[in-house]
Amino acid sequence: MLNGDKMAIDENTSPMELVYDVISDSMEFLFDRVKGDYFTLYGLTVKNILANEVLQDDFSEDDKNRLLNIYKRLNGVDISTEDIRKAVQSLMLKGLQEVKISNGSLTPDTIGMLYAYFISKFEPKEREVKILDPLAGFGNLLFTLENHLNLKLDLYAVEHNQALVNTMKLNANLMETEINIYFQNTFNSKFEHNMDYIVTDFDYYDMTEEGYFPYNVILHHMDSLKDNGVMMCCVPDDFFNYDSEQGFKKALLEKGSIIGLIDLPDEMFKAEKKSILLIKKGNFDQKKCLLVKLPSFEDPKEFNSALVKIEMWFEENINKNN
Repeated sequence: MLNGDKMAIDENTSPMELVYDVISDSMEFLFDRVKGDYFTLYGLTVKNILANEVLQDDFSEDDKNRLLNIYKRLNGVDISTEDIRKAVQSLMLKGLQEVKISNGSLTPDTIGMLYAYFISKFEPKEREVKILDPLAGFGNLLFTLENHLNLKLDLYAVEHNQALVNTMKLNANLMETEINIYFQNTFNSKFEHNMDYIVTDFDYYDMTEEGYFPYNVILHHMDSLKDNGVMMCCVPDDFFNYDSEQGFKKALLEKGSIIGLIDLPDEMFKAEKKSILLIKKGNFDQKKCLLVKLPSFEDPKEFNSALVKIEMWFEENINKNN
């Protein structure tokens, strides 16, 4: 994608903005000729960039050259994987707004970076770890972890929506990130005792005849964790309200332990706020559960105090046992 002669770049344009602009300009050009929806045009653009040619055979030579000139703006520019991920995330958000779909399939950066921070605390020694997102959406959570962890990662994604799977595959190729993608219902997926971490971000769900969806996902995928593996779930604040008869808690404690609940800052959410729930497969002293409320990111003193509390908890309860 980035091979070729050096091209002039506006010093006020960041590499992330350049990627965003090039893909957007290509999509706008294609719209006048293909008339596809947003994600169709996005897919055509990414395939052209990856192939380093225009794959639309029915285009005139003039149209092909105009598109190639758009893509050539990327040649020779130092663009990191994180630059690409951020550009892609912005493009996905724009696409969801255009097609009027909830952005629940796209985990915010802040949550992904907090997950990366916690995983780094669980992993004081460098090793290969397997991470699964059973509700992967566009894959942004896994891509964020890949870019913010200094570990060898073996990534797994499960997603039941074909359009999201197709886009996730294209994004993985664009970022040159290896990811094992499974196109199936999450309840048809089971990775018997293979995962070191399971990460996910639950949107807002109501109780159904099948029960509360997040409970069912958690209980189902606990069997995919290795012994002492950790599940990290971003859950709505009413998460425990659906367990009035304590059935979920009882079933969960037969498989693992709740080891932490991190109350996220109010400012992160426009609608109902969320928390991060940490679950370990295996026994854990519930009296030592990590309970902390993260203050506003705009209050560095209070936020650093919360981080010190988290660091001390890991030192006393996790790292000393490794």
